Amino acid sequence: MQSHISIKIHFKCIIGILNFERKKKQKICIKLKAKANDFLDYAKVSKKIKKIYKKEKFFTLEESVDFICEKLHSKFPQIIYLKIATFKPKIIKNSIVGVKLKKRY
Repeated sequence: MQSHISIKIHFKCIIGILNFERKKKQKICIKLKAKANDFLDYAKVSKKIKKIYKKEKFFTLEESVDFICEKLHSKFPQIIYLKIATFKPKIIKNSIVGVKLKKRY
């Protein structure tokens, strides 16, 4: 049985390289699609993503999505495909900036 999940979560965390980004939490939005060869619990995946972002306090979005992919595949080895996008919806007025990454395992 193959599992396909889609997640969209919002929360605040420390992420960024500028001084004010290292001091005050900012809202981020994460969209994730994953495929697995076996059951994949979207609640556990969501919880793991949020836990990692709050613990690691990344400097760049690029660093964060790469790290997330690595950790998710390590925690859930049944994952065969990940597509993740991380956005900062409020960092620049009237803009949403972010990065995307796709991985096949």
